Amino acid sequence: MLAFVLLSLSSLFAVIDPLGCLPFFSGLTAHQTERQKRRTLYRALVVSFCVLALFTWLGNALLALFGITIDAFRIAGGVIFFGIGLDMIQSQPRRWRTGISRSAEPAPQEADAPHQDDDPSITPLAIPLLAGPGSITTVMVLRPEIPGPTGAILVTAALVVILSLTGLIVAGADRVLGRLGRTGMRIIEKLMGLLLTVIAVQLIIDGLVPVVVDLAERL
Repeated sequence: MLAFVLLSLSSLFAVIDPLGCLPFFSGLTAHQTERQKRRTLYRALVVSFCVLALFTWLGNALLALFGITIDAFRIAGGVIFFGIGLDMIQSQPRRWRTGISRSAEPAPQEADAPHQDDDPSITPLAIPLLAGPGSITTVMVLRPEIPGPTGAILVTAALVVILSLTGLIVAGADRVLGRLGRTGMRIIEKLMGLLLTVIAVQLIIDGLVPVVVDLAERL
């Protein structure tokens, strides 16, 4: 169970990638006051938790509804993770994260600032930045590893920990970016990408082994 908790924490941390959220959050909230930034971040965290918790508890029912096995989902999840991890290692922009370049732009003047209703907390911060394909796949793959409600409870607890940590890190986005600099961010991104690709390979192996065994038994 301890190994499962550590796997859940490390997987979610690598996929959600709090440090990778920093330039994105900084760019999208450049026109906001500190109070508005805190409110935007809070809403994004709450919405992303609700979405991921929903897939944690009801993900298996969705798989059963569409006749998809968990092994197939593991393989698909491994492929998704591998692609995201490879992008991180190569410092390529992830296709499901758009607008990061805005963090490098100067803050807009008051006349050019977005309207107050232009709230980025739901989209793209919560979905798909925090609760995106990678993190949704993660919780759905992790959940069945421990049968019964125990697995769902542990994954939900891991979500609370990682999203809370994400909130603490992103809340100081401007300060963290200043301390780490471009080189520090690249190093951390590549380390997280390496971890994610290793997890991806393991998921693919875990999904293929039962399939190969079943084929061997039929033959």
